[in-house]
Amino acid sequence: MSSTTIILKIVKDFVFKNIINITFLILALYSFLFGSFGGSNDPEIIFFDVGQGDSILVQEGDFQVLVDGGPDDTVIFKLAKRMPSYDKNIEIVILTHPHEDHIRGLMNVLDEYSVERVFINKIEYENKLYEDLLEDYGELIAEVTLGDKFKYGDIEGEIIYPILNKHSDKYIQDENINNESVVVLLNIKGKRTLLMGDAEREEEYKLLQEVQLGNIYILKAGHHCSRTATSDMFLRAADPSIAICSYGEGNKFGHPHYETIEKFKSYNVQYLETAKEGDIVIKFNDL
Repeated sequence: MSSTTIILKIVKDFVFKNIINITFLILALYSFLFGSFGGSNDPEIIFFDVGQGDSILVQEGDFQVLVDGGPDDTVIFKLAKRMPSYDKNIEIVILTHPHEDHIRGLMNVLDEYSVERVFINKIEYENKLYEDLLEDYGELIAEVTLGDKFKYGDIEGEIIYPILNKHSDKYIQDENINNESVVVLLNIKGKRTLLMGDAEREEEYKLLQEVQLGNIYILKAGHHCSRTATSDMFLRAADPSIAICSYGEGNKFGHPHYETIEKFKSYNVQYLETAKEGDIVIKFNDL
């Protein structure tokens, strides 16, 4: 038997006896190099840096809630890094309102992932993507209103806006659709997180008439931390510990506005900005 044949036999025997260990080593190396094994068994919330827009992932294990999708397909790459590599299903998608910087990325998500439900505040608005959403994904859509809830593990969510049902005679759609934003209140391991979409002062006022806020741990501030949102009255009522500003560096709107940042400082609220921090990841088991 030649020396080459002997060496090949030794290698073959070694691989056969250690196939399991070798497989795990390869998977671990692949995960380290390419970051393809995302996800977390513990509850977490990730405020994605998607440029000038909003996109927020709430997840625990194989359960995900995605709130808005940003202005382009960036969210697809973000999800691939943060969700488990084997998980191509998102239980709940929430569209706060159909402006381009919230809906466009969601349409990419609906193309790439299996989505079980899409929560919306169904309003009248001329936008091709919004029209496509209503027409092509109608069977997934659930119109939400105050009091609608969802729960999985440590994640509890409640819709606190819109307040009025669309079939009510009292309902008048706001001309500014920022003020038709779906607002989500999360309670995760006793920490309350308030996701305001692009809601501005007028919607904040309506919320304060109907909902007891206060003791908010994380506030995703409305309208990219514009001066048109996060009024003093609302900030005092919510009393957040942390505020998140989601916006793109050098955007044409000047977000975040100086006035809002100064409010955070004056109320001793720590604020984090996606344009400066990148993806902002908060793991609730670490709090």
